[in-house]
Amino acid sequence: MADKLGPGDLFPSMTLGLVGGGEINLPEKFDAKYNVALFYRGHWWPYCRRQLVAFEEHKNSLAKLDVKILAGSVDTGDASREVADEVSFEVAEGVTREQANQLGAWYGDARHPEMIQPSEFLVKADGKVMMSSYSAGPLGRINPDDLIKVINFLESLPK
Repeated sequence: MADKLGPGDLFPSMTLGLVGGGEINLPEKFDAKYNVALFYRGHWWPYCRRQLVAFEEHKNSLAKLDVKILAGSVDTGDASREVADEVSFEVAEGVTREQANQLGAWYGDARHPEMIQPSEFLVKADGKVMMSSYSAGPLGRINPDDLIKVINFLESLPK
C-alpha cells in the first residue's frame, strides 16, 4: 500500500470506469474549484448509501461553492447502477486493489476481501489534495455538512 495522501500531495493518476459507460481520468477531471472523491465499500453497506444520499441532498449548497462530487467502489453492473440511480453525480465502478493502493486506502477485511475501505478526498482543480480521510472499517466518513463548513472556512481566509 502506498502512503496515505495528505495536504499538498498530488492525487494519483488513474482511470476509472463510469456506471453507464465511459471513463474518467483523475486528477485531470478534477475541474471544479473543490472536488470530492468518495471511495466507498459497496452498494450493500447502508452507511455507504446514507453518505452518498446525504451528498445528493446537499447538491445545491455544494454547487454554490463550486464543489464537484465523484463516488466509486468495487461494485460493477447492476450493483453499481443501483447506487448511481440514487445520485446525480458520477459514480465509478470496478475500483481495483491497485487503485486502492495508489490512494493509500485499506482494502478488504476478513468477510469481504475484495473491497475498498472508505477513503475520501478534497482535491483542488490543480489535482493537489487539500484533505483526506481514511477508515480501516465501515465507520468514519466525511459528511456534507462538515465539508461545507470546511470550505466556507477556506473561502473566508485572506487570498
